[in-house]
Parts: sequence; C-alpha cells; structure tokens
Amino acid sequence: MMDRNRIKPYDLEKIRHIQGVDHNESISIGPQGEAYTTGFNTYSVFRMNLETDTAHRFATAPRRVLGQVVDAKGNLYCAQPDAPGSNVVKITSSGEIEIYSTGPVNRGFTSANTPAFDRVGNMYVSDTGSWSEKIDGHIYKIPPGGGPALEWTKHPIDTPNGIAIDPEEHFIYFVSTWGHSIGRVAINKDGSAGDCECVVHMPHHVPDGVAFDENGCLWIACHRPDRICIFDLSTRRLEVFADDWQGEALRGPCHLAFAGKNREILLASSLDKATVHRFDEPGVRGLRLNNPTF
Repeated sequence: MMDRNRIKPYDLEKIRHIQGVDHNESISIGPQGEAYTTGFNTYSVFRMNLETDTAHRFATAPRRVLGQVVDAKGNLYCAQPDAPGSNVVKITSSGEIEIYSTGPVNRGFTSANTPAFDRVGNMYVSDTGSWSEKIDGHIYKIPPGGGPALEWTKHPIDTPNGIAIDPEEHFIYFVSTWGHSIGRVAINKDGSAGDCECVVHMPHHVPDGVAFDENGCLWIACHRPDRICIFDLSTRRLEVFADDWQGEALRGPCHLAFAGKNREILLASSLDKATVHRFDEPGVRGLRLNNPTF
C-alpha cells in the first residue's frame, strides 16, 4: 500500500531537466538503472547520463519510435508505429538494427505502440489501432527471441497505449488514451489472455504511459492536462503527484519510468519539449523491470 506520509505533491521547482534530446515519447530502463529515450522528429536513440543530466545519441531508428524496452544486454526493442510496415526493431548497444517482429502473420501491426517483457522473455506489445473512434486496438504477444506476434487479447481494445506488467505478473495494465482510462487484462496460468476490465476512469485526462512502484501502485503520465497521477490499487484512490497548469516545469508528460541503481529517480518523457523531466526523491522507489537475457 502507498505510504500516505511519504507521497506528497511534488514541488515543481525541484523538477530537473535532461537536455540534448529531441521531443521524446518514451523512456526505457536497463538492468543497472540506465535510461534511454528516442527523438520523435529525428528518430535519434539516446542514452541518458544521470550524473550530468545530458543525453548522447548512439543510434538512429529507421522511423519514429513510440514505446521501448531493454533486455539484460542493453539492447533496445523499439515500437515503430507508422504504416506501412509498423514493427518492433532491436537496436544493439553499438547501434546495429534488426527487425524483431512485424506483427501477426498475414496481417502485421497496425500501429505498434509499447512493448514490455515478462520474466521469461515473452514480449507484450500494445497496438493502438487506427487512432479513431473505431475500437480496433490489440495487445499482441511475441515469444522470446522475436518472430511473428500472436493476437493475445480476445477482443479489440480502445486505443491501448503505454503498458506495464504488475509485480506478480497476474495482469497486463494498459492505458486507453481515447477511453480516458486505465484497463487491465488478466494473464491466465497457461499464458493466455483472461478477462479485460477497466481499473480507473479518468475523465478530462489524456493518459499516455504507466509504471509500477515497488509498493504496487500505478504511476500515470497524462499528456493533458500536464499531470502525473498515482493510483493505489488497494485503496482505489487516485492522487496527483505533479501538476503544472501553466505547462512550464512539467509539460506534456507521456511515458514514465524509474531509473538509477535503486530505481530512486522518476523520469518522464515529453512530446512537447526537447527535454526529459527528472524527479529526484519522488517518495518511493520503482519496480525493477524484467530485462531478460536471450
């Protein structure tokens, strides 16, 4: 359960900014807490230096990237949404690029958005669909090592965006951006998809990314308004961690993740600014993500 005495609204004046990045959609974290992001306009792939609050470009993706995830060797797996040929690519630590998955056989991805690994190396990928009023998104499952994706969810989902797996790996949590909500799909014991349900409805919010802290609470980045929220699954309470109605210190947060050796630094990407937001001492440490070895 979230410690109410520790998690308080963050002082906007304490937000630091990592410079040297293009407008970025997502954040990914390596096994030692190292952080990566990508440039939305230039397709640049960056490693972030948390000592100097700077970023270094080490690769260029073939096209724009949305979500990303890292394996134990420091390889990035980046979702490229644009059609034709939406896919997930693997970018090695030296900048070499290869296709990891093009989606389901004879169909392909419509708009691959965010990948996440489970502890044995299965990759779950949200596919946002047509970004329209039509509900045609999906969550796919790719076996360890890559290849064709399996259509994991039973029914279409409304604009699935950022995703996260809970600590016990009982559910895939996903952002429904145009549904203005966070949902989840149960992971059955045989690995198949179970029931899909709404976890929290967020009227007048445009949620984008989610991450778990070590207490099992969900952190939610909202592109509009400029806000980061925390949802305690045990108490069903939704609270505001950071809010900037002027959009100056915090602007357009999209995805978020906990970085640093002890996952003690919260990072939030921004599509609206050429910067990554940094929150030191957010009041809780983040959940260590699965970084499988292949």
